[in-house]
Amino acid sequence: MASLENDDSNKQATCDNAQEEANIYEDEINLMDYFFVLWKRKWFILLATLLPTLLIGIALFVYPRTYKVTYVYDVNNWDISEKNYRVLCSRFYSEENLNKIIDDLKKNKLDKYAEQIRKASYYEVKKFVKLEVSPPFVDVYGLKVTNPDQLDKLRGMKAFLLDMTMTGKPLKDLGKVALVIRDNFEEVAPLYMINEQLLADIRGYNSRLANIESSKFALELDLKNKTEMLAELKKIDVTTLGKKGGEIVLQFDVGGRSQYLPLPYQVQAIESEIVELQGKLKADVANYKYYKDLLDLNAKVLAELNGKLASDNDYTINLFELFLMGLTSEYKKQELKDYLASYIKKIENRISVGVPVSENPGVYPVAKGTVKKSAIVFVVALLMSVFVSFLLEGVKNKNKKSQTRAS
Repeated sequence: MASLENDDSNKQATCDNAQEEANIYEDEINLMDYFFVLWKRKWFILLATLLPTLLIGIALFVYPRTYKVTYVYDVNNWDISEKNYRVLCSRFYSEENLNKIIDDLKKNKLDKYAEQIRKASYYEVKKFVKLEVSPPFVDVYGLKVTNPDQLDKLRGMKAFLLDMTMTGKPLKDLGKVALVIRDNFEEVAPLYMINEQLLADIRGYNSRLANIESSKFALELDLKNKTEMLAELKKIDVTTLGKKGGEIVLQFDVGGRSQYLPLPYQVQAIESEIVELQGKLKADVANYKYYKDLLDLNAKVLAELNGKLASDNDYTINLFELFLMGLTSEYKKQELKDYLASYIKKIENRISVGVPVSENPGVYPVAKGTVKKSAIVFVVALLMSVFVSFLLEGVKNKNKKSQTRAS
């Protein structure tokens, strides 16, 4: 019985070995079939791989080279915080400003580039004219910083340099286009920043006026109470209280503590407080008039700037400076003349620092990436040609089998 079982086991093992050998042999045959197909279709694979690679390589070589020019600006005096940088970019790439650039390009007979900008999307324009700051601003939300002091430091960072890079072709036109865009960036774009600052100043003056108005009632009420208290204290006749009348002391709360002062001293203290309150009210009246005048002045300047930016494509920061100089003669108050003189100095400083570090930056060719792109095409074409070769061979074998069965 045991002998029969051993015979069955040996037979089973023999069958398993035979099946394994058959599988290995079949795999070897399949592998040889693959090599056979590759060898059979070698010329197709070679042509299908090299031809596209060669065509792409020639096309990249013949295709006009793209160039770039970069203007570097020292922005230490521009106050370029992250917020101001975002405002600058949004204004520079705004439809209103791009229309000014398009008009300037047409005036310089660069209609092709004007049309390209007109049809380009927002992101395409940013690739054509790219603004970058150094050091770059940190993504506060990406860092997930929770410490308030660190957040304030990161948000308070300011840029030292600003690069404006323009990319285009051909070389002879890029220089002309770059000059047009540079003029816009230096003479027109600052007006949008000035516009934002004027809006911020107007909000600040309105806030100060509101604070003065809100504190006026409290000061007047406090002055009224102090005046009535002083009148009541002066009614006290210390001579009717005997020899010690002058030594009468009254209890008052001072800074949360009870203090005892002789009556004459208390009268003097309240008189001093009344004088101080009257001084505050008088100063508030003067400040209110001053801030009201500044508010009206800034509103007038803002109206002029908005009107010119909307209607005059040739309006520049230099013309804005001339407007401010002419505005000085319209005001008689010395404090307003002084404010305008200081404001004009700021505009002059902005003009003087609004030029690139180098007036004639180099123009550099942009790498075409011919080798890299050709290598990618070579790999893709090789894989595709091998796939098609096996596909054709499979179709051919299938047709043969169909014909064999039919016969």
